[in-house]
Amino acid sequence: MKVITSFLKSRKWALIISIVYVGTGTLAVCSAYGNDPLYGEWTSYAILVTFPVSILSFIWRYADPGIWPVLLIQLTMFLIIFFILSLFIKSKPDN
Repeated sequence: MKVITSFLKSRKWALIISIVYVGTGTLAVCSAYGNDPLYGEWTSYAILVTFPVSILSFIWRYADPGIWPVLLIQLTMFLIIFFILSLFIKSKPDN
C-alpha cells in the first residue's frame, strides 16, 4: 500500500489532469441524450475538447444507451491517460 501511495504522490499532477480531462469527457458522454438530466449545449463542446478519450464511449452510447459499458470504457481510458501522463509529468517528492 505504501508503494501505491508514494507512486500517486510522485505523480500528483498527472492524476489531477487525468481526473479532470477524462471526468469531463465521461460527464459529457453520459449527458449526450436529450433525456439525460445534465443534457445541454455544453455536451457537444465538451465531447469535442475531450475527443481522444471520449470517442469510443460516444459511439457506444449511441449504439446502446446503457451507462455501465461507457463507464468501463472511460475507466480504461483514465488508466491509459494517467500512465501516459505519468511518464511525462513527475512531481518533486516531498521531503
